[in-house]
Amino acid sequence: MNFVKPSASGINPQFFNARVSAGRVAKLRTLGAGLIFAGMTLNAHAFDQPNDGVYTDRIDWGIVMDMSGTGAASQVPWVRGVQAYMRKVNDAGGIRGRKINLLVEDDRYDASLVRVAYEKLNTQTPVLGMSGMGNSSAQVALMPTIRRGKLPVVGTFAVTRAAIEPATPMFYNGYCGFKQMAQVGVGYFADKLKLKGLKVATVHMDVAGGKEYAEYIDAEVKKYGGSSKAFPVAVGAADVTAQVLAVSAMKPDVVTVYGVPTPTILFMRTMQQYGLKIPTFSITQLGTPNIYSALGPVAGKDYYFVSCFTPGDINDSAGIKDMDTAVDKYGYTDLKNNVNFAAGWVVGELIAHAINMAGAEPTRAELVKVMDKGFTVDTKGASSPLTYTTNNHLGMVGLRPYSYDYDAKRFKAYGSYSDYDKFVN
Repeated sequence: MNFVKPSASGINPQFFNARVSAGRVAKLRTLGAGLIFAGMTLNAHAFDQPNDGVYTDRIDWGIVMDMSGTGAASQVPWVRGVQAYMRKVNDAGGIRGRKINLLVEDDRYDASLVRVAYEKLNTQTPVLGMSGMGNSSAQVALMPTIRRGKLPVVGTFAVTRAAIEPATPMFYNGYCGFKQMAQVGVGYFADKLKLKGLKVATVHMDVAGGKEYAEYIDAEVKKYGGSSKAFPVAVGAADVTAQVLAVSAMKPDVVTVYGVPTPTILFMRTMQQYGLKIPTFSITQLGTPNIYSALGPVAGKDYYFVSCFTPGDINDSAGIKDMDTAVDKYGYTDLKNNVNFAAGWVVGELIAHAINMAGAEPTRAELVKVMDKGFTVDTKGASSPLTYTTNNHLGMVGLRPYSYDYDAKRFKAYGSYSDYDKFVN
């Protein structure tokens, strides 16, 4: 990303008497340019707005994510991705002379703690903006407050209808949409299996996002003349035998899962124990190396995920090559192939882009104002196209399916993002 730096303008000789020598004009031009540049630099560094998290040498930005609870296995890599991108930005001098300071709050996947963290970052340790919010139920509950408030949420780990319908200048999604995941996943398997009356079982964590996802799946399946049934799993469940038996009785053609890594692994292993070999696709958050490693090649060969982000080992773009360099430099090599790390990296780029747009004197109000006009972030292939308009704050809508090649020890992409645009609306 090319961040805007203060530029100097020369002094036009027409403002001087024609008898002034060319040499003197050149000296005055140089002096004038230097004074202008110095003045702009001084203004940028003299400006601060502590109530908005803006100081002369830094900008505070909030992150609210599960660092130690049920969702930590997928959310911690996302946080590391954001941190890696910001280290890259800060190593290059920051944004308009200010370093970006991330304040990370651990919500432990507890909706009440998400609210506490939001209030803290809003008023107690003010930040210019915040990101994360990977708990969909917490997001739904907090959206009325976010819509009325002045603290913009830019780049989230989950998205709900309550957040983007209708669009609000206080919220910008930063992850693949659940509706689009359902559309691409169902569309891919409808084409692949070529069955009439496709039957899909939706196994989802019993949270707001899971219920929405099940509704999206049902709507898509009906387009193909099929049917679906939802099987909720309690948060923190240690046994999913009942859900597996219910799925077995349904005899679906495809299973789709929504949730966090531990119960997903448990579900896939339990299906294997009962001899169920059913093609399964998951939401983006569950397309990680640790899940495939835990499943092994027998259960893992039938496990797919859909994603708008490109895992690091599919090194086919400038954006991924840039990310891979940072991964090695900052000690995150073990997360290179984690799609959630890639998602965090992209959100880091989104945050930096938004802050830069807010100018040399950034405030919450200015940030909200410039983003509301709409903008595009060029991730150079690290994700599908990332664009926001005044009336649409979903961001990325392009996805494609992935699986894991156990022999090659790397992820496998099925086609390009554009191949699946036909399923997304």
